[in-house]
Amino acid sequence: MRRSLIYLAQLAVFVAVAVWLVENPGDLRIDWLGWRLETTFALFLVVIAGALWMAAVGWRAVLATVKAPFSLLHSRSAHRREAGYRALVQGMAAVAVGDGEEAKRLAREADRLLREPGLTRLLSAQAALLSGDAAAAAKYFAALRDDKETAFIGLVGLMRLADARGDAAHVLELAEEAYTLRPESGQVATTRVYGLARAERWVEAQSALYEAVKRGQIPRPQGRHHRAALLVERARLADKLEDALGLAAKARESVADFVPAIAAEARLLAETGRKDKARRLIHDVWPSAPHPELAAILRGFFDGEAASFVLRKVQAMTERLADHPESRLAVAETALDGEFWGEARAQLAALADEDVGPRACALWARLEEEESGDVAAARRWLERAAYGPGDSAWTCDSCGAASTAWSAKCGHCGAFDTLQWARPPRVALLPPDIGHDADADGAANNGAGNNGGGGGGGGAGPVVDVTAERSRTVAPLGTASAA
Repeated sequence: MRRSLIYLAQLAVFVAVAVWLVENPGDLRIDWLGWRLETTFALFLVVIAGALWMAAVGWRAVLATVKAPFSLLHSRSAHRREAGYRALVQGMAAVAVGDGEEAKRLAREADRLLREPGLTRLLSAQAALLSGDAAAAAKYFAALRDDKETAFIGLVGLMRLADARGDAAHVLELAEEAYTLRPESGQVATTRVYGLARAERWVEAQSALYEAVKRGQIPRPQGRHHRAALLVERARLADKLEDALGLAAKARESVADFVPAIAAEARLLAETGRKDKARRLIHDVWPSAPHPELAAILRGFFDGEAASFVLRKVQAMTERLADHPESRLAVAETALDGEFWGEARAQLAALADEDVGPRACALWARLEEEESGDVAAARRWLERAAYGPGDSAWTCDSCGAASTAWSAKCGHCGAFDTLQWARPPRVALLPPDIGHDADADGAANNGAGNNGGGGGGGGAGPVVDVTAERSRTVAPLGTASAA
């Protein structure tokens, strides 16, 4: 509508001017070199306008004729560039779907058409990776690294190649260089933190972790756990006990139920003569972090004390979480050390089937052998340990390797802060026939009787009636002993 109005306005102006010229034609006379031209002014204007239009058309024709070769070359170049970009896009799509051969063909095509290596090197590198040609990929990534505009992309590619071949030192070196270019990159920042930790440069790793958490590149809960792991390792290497104790305390403050930090702080408190504080610490954290290492530390505080005294201390520690498997195993082991067979049998018998792992089986075997000398029953419990559910251990989330001792990096794959207290993966095996032989069954039947529950053993070993064996059970602190 608006364009129509503008067109009508222009037409109206043109008609008005034409009418005015017709009504006022005027006279024009030109004398030049003996020639005389007489005409109306309106006709003169029309002739001049026509001449100018013809001159413009002629000028354009001349320019088009002169530019024709250049236009042809430009059109050809534009076509090549369009085809090159199309090959580049299709090559990236081939990389995305994992078609290495097609990606390599399209990379060559894009390189031939575009003749701009900076645009095609990344595609060529990715195609080489898909084809398994790491050397060619490294060459392309190195070329990207040498170009100022693509240096970061090249460094990231070289980092991945170094990580794939297990060269942790080179990964860290490249991550440090990439971090100077783009400190805001989350991938580079986390690689740098984990690389420093893997190299056991704990102080530098903690500083890098602080920056990464501050920038939001590592979530705060995960950052606190990483910080606790780094502080525990620093505490282990500290020259002074007080410095080590301070680092361990900070680690526990970062993650309240982090067993390695609690254990480190408790040991250091004992070494500095503050065993009571260490004992209170373990008592306070046991309900949220029951762990055999803490129970072992607590028992170590009472070396040389009477067995009944040590047992009551362990019972006091576990009384707020008495039904937890770790609590029962801690009390049972302490009772066995003091030869309180009734208490040990009561705790082991209360374990659920899924909690009777190698540790519980070993305690059952020890109980059967030490209490009554029943070697056959002890052997059956040890055989069951090989086929029953596994015990919890420090298990790596990255590679699945299990360890009895915690460390900030996995001893198998070197990953940082991946050890969790959990049951490691285990392949189920068909157990052999470990049923009772006639002599063993007869001995069991002539004894205290066979309790089919067997401490969660499902009939794998004879279990004497618990009520008949409580003569040496030691009651928790504050209660009278049944002895």
